[in-house]
Order: sequence, then structure tokens, then C-alpha cells
Amino acid sequence: MKQSELNKMVGACLKREGKTLGWKTKAHNAFRVEGDMFFSLLISGDAKEKTLYRRLSCKPMAFDAELWNILGMTANSQEPLGLRADGAYTLFGIALYEGSIEVAEWNDEGLLTSTRQCLLEANASIESNQHLRTVDAFMKLGEAFNVDILKRVPNTAWNFWKERLICHRLKGEMEQATSIAEARISAGDSGRFVIGGQTFYHLAQRLPQGHSVPAG
Repeated sequence: MKQSELNKMVGACLKREGKTLGWKTKAHNAFRVEGDMFFSLLISGDAKEKTLYRRLSCKPMAFDAELWNILGMTANSQEPLGLRADGAYTLFGIALYEGSIEVAEWNDEGLLTSTRQCLLEANASIESNQHLRTVDAFMKLGEAFNVDILKRVPNTAWNFWKERLICHRLKGEMEQATSIAEARISAGDSGRFVIGGQTFYHLAQRLPQGHSVPAG
């Protein structure tokens, strides 16, 4: 099977099974909102290895909204929810788990069964993490993930500074947010986003406080 054919089949299976199990879908992403949190399940297939890769991640709904506020893209908040799953100007979120599973039969029935398994697994994970519905719970998860990845990959380019800055802004803690922006600018960190020659941290430093939300 060609990779392009597999991609179409996985997308179709995810759409069909996702609708049955209460998920909205876009391409290879299934997503749902629980409390203040946006959960996104990415499923992609590897035609040569006959495996499905899946990654369940989460992030507060307010974080992308504040990111767009900083980047001058507030109109994105009016776009369909799927933008938060695969948009170029969105936060990745923190993974609850990721990995791959083998597909028993590389056909429609086999892919449907495996896709449903991935969705049921995601449902179970979300249900077992009932505490993970607020900004504070997300930040605790993110800080733990940050410590873990730095231990495993000391030279990783990934960092949690954007989320920390956004959290401070949403809580009205502008002094702390400004301090982070100044430090990251000095470190040469673009924050992954550059608009009109200005990095995320330059833009955040210059923007007045946005709308605050309760941490929960």
C-alpha cells in the first residue's frame, strides 16, 4: 500500500470512529474540549512498518487565545476548533502519552479496529485524568514534563517558557511575564514564532495585558 493511500484511509477511519465515540475530527486529528482543556489525538500510519503512531496531548483553551492575542491573530479565536489541533500558529500542548501500535490487518477493517482502539485508549486516559481540567493542573503537568525531557535530552530545543509567560499574563502577573520575555530575548529564543521580524517574546513584551482568566 502506498503511503498516500494509507493517509486517506486513516483519515476516513478516524472520521468514522471519532464521530461514533464523541470526537470531532480534522485530517489525522481527533479533538474534544473537557472543562478548560483542549485534548487532541493525532493518529498517523506508516505504510512500510504497518504501525499506527498516536499522540494524545492537552492544553488550556485560553492559551492559544492568548498566543493569538500576542501574535496579533485574534481572529483565529473565531475559527473552527480544528485549528487548535493542527494550525501552524498554535501551541503543541503537553503529551499525556505517545507511541505506536501494530495493525493486525492492513485493510479497511484492520484500520477501523486499530483506530477505534486508539480513540478508546484516549477516552480512558482523559477519564482517568479528571483533575486535568484547569490551567493550574496543566502547568503542573507541563513542569513535570519539562523536568523529565531535560533529564532525557539535555540539549533539547524544546522548552516551556511560552506557556509560563502566557500563564503569568492570564493571571495578570505582568512583571513575571515581562521578566521571562527579557530573559528569553537575551537567550536568543524566538519562541518558535516570528511575525514581521519580531519574535514571540518581543511581541509579548510590547503588548499590554490581555484578558485574564481564573487559574482554577
